[in-house]
Amino acid sequence: MPKLQRSFRRPKKPDGPGNANLARDLTLALFIKFCLLGILWWAFFAGKKVPVDAGSVAQALLNPSMNRLQEKP
Repeated sequence: MPKLQRSFRRPKKPDGPGNANLARDLTLALFIKFCLLGILWWAFFAGKKVPVDAGSVAQALLNPSMNRLQEKP
């Protein structure tokens, strides 16, 4: 077979333990990723709450002069 044809051939799919190793590695990588995301969330976002006043929220939502969806004349 000429060299050019050999270079464009698809590699064989790995059979046997190769797929199991890939699945294990991906599972481990995802587990580590979610653990790190959880740690980041806990460090920067958990327990940090902004106090919200119901009156200011109602005023912001119901005040027609602050409504951004209104068309400008």
